[in-house]
Amino acid sequence: MFYRIAGKWVVVGLIAGLAGAAQAEGFDPRADCSILLGGATEAEQVMIAAWTFGYLAANADNVRPVDSQNNGVLLGNIAKACQANAGASLLDIVSANSKPAAAAPVPSAGPAPGSEAEARALLMQYFEPGANYLALTQALLPTEADVRAVYAEPLGSALWADLSSQIGPGTAFGPKPDHNDIIVVHTTTRALAEKRPVLNEFPGGYKDVLQYFKVDVPIVRFKFVTSGDTLGLAFDGLIYLNGRWVIMPKPWRSLPG
Repeated sequence: MFYRIAGKWVVVGLIAGLAGAAQAEGFDPRADCSILLGGATEAEQVMIAAWTFGYLAANADNVRPVDSQNNGVLLGNIAKACQANAGASLLDIVSANSKPAAAAPVPSAGPAPGSEAEARALLMQYFEPGANYLALTQALLPTEADVRAVYAEPLGSALWADLSSQIGPGTAFGPKPDHNDIIVVHTTTRALAEKRPVLNEFPGGYKDVLQYFKVDVPIVRFKFVTSGDTLGLAFDGLIYLNGRWVIMPKPWRSLPG
């Protein structure tokens, strides 16, 4: 599985022997891309990104700036493609997506991490045929570290105590049978803390927890609804933190005193 750690993509779970693909600085684009990325040093990651950008520029007339931000996006795209094409080499992945006049590096980056589009795409999975509400919800449950990273004391401890007593292996939520759409209100904890107008789109209890926000991260309120309706099944506290979405609803209910 691929994770983004300290600004770079790594593969966790490969047996130690496979990491030998990058024992020395440098890489072979003909090597299995999963093994290559999994064992790549930071310097080799830069080489891989630069090589890929050069290949795309030469073969797909697709010239992009080579910088740390674009490198990170590109490596993330390659990681996803490697995950979906077991055994394929880096050359296979890049060449298969090198077409003249390509509008953007392929595979597609998809919605930006933490964006409204990504949150919407995540939640729309609940409407897919055969959607597993339990699995989808379990993936959103926070850890104690997540809660404490967002909320300062004493709210952090109190909120985790309440959440940990309520969530477990059977925790799940999802839309009602007549729901087929979603309403998303996306902002940041900073925007809420600064009492911008979007604060009025969130439950009134958030006005009591603004002083406890520790970080500036995306936060979402959403509703499962029937198309055309504004009333539905409402949730709040969907937060993008450390590369994933987690849900910490109704934090004001845990305010001490």
